This record gives sequence, structure tokens and C-alpha cells, in this order.
Amino acid sequence: MVSILEGRVAVVTGASSGIGEACALGFVEKGAKVVLAARRVERLSALVEKIEGMGGEALAVATDVTDEDAVANLFAEAVARFGTVDVLINNAGIAENVPVQDTSLDHWNKVIGTNLTSAFLCSKHAWPIFKKGGHGRIVNVGSISAKVPRKECPSYTASKFGLAGLTHAMALDGRDDNIAVSIFHPGIVATEIMPGSVKLPDNFAATPEEAAGIIIHMCDMPDYINFYEALMVQNKLPFLGRG
Repeated sequence: MVSILEGRVAVVTGASSGIGEACALGFVEKGAKVVLAARRVERLSALVEKIEGMGGEALAVATDVTDEDAVANLFAEAVARFGTVDVLINNAGIAENVPVQDTSLDHWNKVIGTNLTSAFLCSKHAWPIFKKGGHGRIVNVGSISAKVPRKECPSYTASKFGLAGLTHAMALDGRDDNIAVSIFHPGIVATEIMPGSVKLPDNFAATPEEAAGIIIHMCDMPDYINFYEALMVQNKLPFLGRG
């Protein structure tokens, strides 16, 4: 069965490692073309080479997703290369663990900017392209912390709760233009954003590929369907009830 993603163009932010890199590879396996956005140019170049070795098509655009001019350039280059954009994965983000009394305003602004404002900016610049193309899909990468927070990470928690609200608002606003907006909440994933997670047992932390598989599935839907929300949680994570 041919995937709806065959021949479509997906922009992935935070694409230089972890879930973003795994998403890029997953889209290519479905026959999509990918636009890779991140700040680490060397990582992006290596990923483009890998994708081209798979027979896929990829464009790397060094991007600070908190800078609107850089975001505008990202989508301009995507359209210049591939003609359109069909899918946006707002994956760029940072994690933090700083108690509220020790959180500087600069730190707060950095976390909110990277995790929340970047998703707004990328969605804003993707939106006109989606409207012109007659369809579009956005998946925001949230967090289980948007359901139940961890201790001493107010900036991160606020950013992910905000991202959930932004998702709901854009999903509502996108309906008339056939734009589906959804959110994926990963539990614990062994990535560079959470270095401690790689020290957990092999059967506890999820791999980036496992998380990306869910995101790809959420995108591999007919245009009239919005897989609005997904939550991935480890069986042994004390999330569902008392331990």
C-alpha cells in the first residue's frame, strides 16, 4: 500500500540528532522528501549524505528556530528546492531541571523560546504554504510533562503545557483550510536532550526510532483525518497511578 507521504515534503526541526533525525529517516523510508533544520551544520550535512545514500532527497538548512528571519528563510529555501511543504514536525527543544527560585529570566526565556515560540514561528510560516497547497499537517513534539510534570522544571513544564494549548488553538483554526495540527507526548526517550536517560535500563527508555515511528504514523493519514494526540509512556513509569 502506497503511503500518502510518498512524494510529499516534510520539514523537521531539531533534525540533527535524536527524535528529529529518526523522523527524517522515517519520512524518507515512506518516500517523502525532507528539509532538515537545526543549528549544527556538520550533523545536518552528514544526515543529508546518509539520506542520499538511501536514494532519498534532503535539504539541510542551518536554522535558529527562535529567530523569525531564520525561520522565514527555512521555508523559503524549502519551497525553492521542492516547490511546497506538506508536513511540519516541530521537534526542536531543550530540557532543563532548575527549581523556580534558581531560574533566571534569561533561562526562562531560552526554554520558552526554544520549546514554544519556535513552534509558533515555524507554524506561522508554514501556514500560507499549506493554504496554497490545499492541505497541511503539523505535529508538535510535546512531553509527558504536559500531563504530569517532573519536580523542579517549571520552565520546561510551562513550555510543554503552552505547546499543548497552541496545538489545540491551531487545530481549531486549521480545520477550514484542511490543516491538521496534532501533538505527540513522548515519555522517557534516550536522546542527547536528556543525557541521564541513556543510563536507564535498556527495557525502560524508548529509542528515538520508537518515538519517531509514532510521529510518522500520525502523519501517514488521509488529509481529512487528524490524529490529534498521542502519548507514549513506559509501562514501569509511575505515571498512571500510585506506585
